[in-house]
Amino acid sequence: MHAFNRLSLAALLLCLASASSYADGLTITISNDSTSNILVTVYDLNTYPVQRLLSNRLMNGFATVTVSLTSDSSGQGHLSWTAITVDPDMRQCGHNDKPNLSDGATVHVHADGDCGS
Repeated sequence: MHAFNRLSLAALLLCLASASSYADGLTITISNDSTSNILVTVYDLNTYPVQRLLSNRLMNGFATVTVSLTSDSSGQGHLSWTAITVDPDMRQCGHNDKPNLSDGATVHVHADGDCGS
């Protein structure tokens, strides 16, 4: 009987640990895929209100940073990002929306477009 109780307790603890790691969210790598130093802002679009994960974070050329996203009911992450070059004389911008992200995914960011007016 004691062995059954211990086994049940172990199974319960394993389920709780799995549920808490699911609640922790998804680990996503943000990667600057250029040689330019850029300022990056990242938003978690699965939260309400939308949560800013990075705010004008300096990322040197080819640098990476890891963020944690909230998963939706299907276990997927959704983020948006904006980037702007650090050099004010050669200002360039970039942005994108990335839905359906899985745990461990890499999102490539860059600033290689016109910033507009």
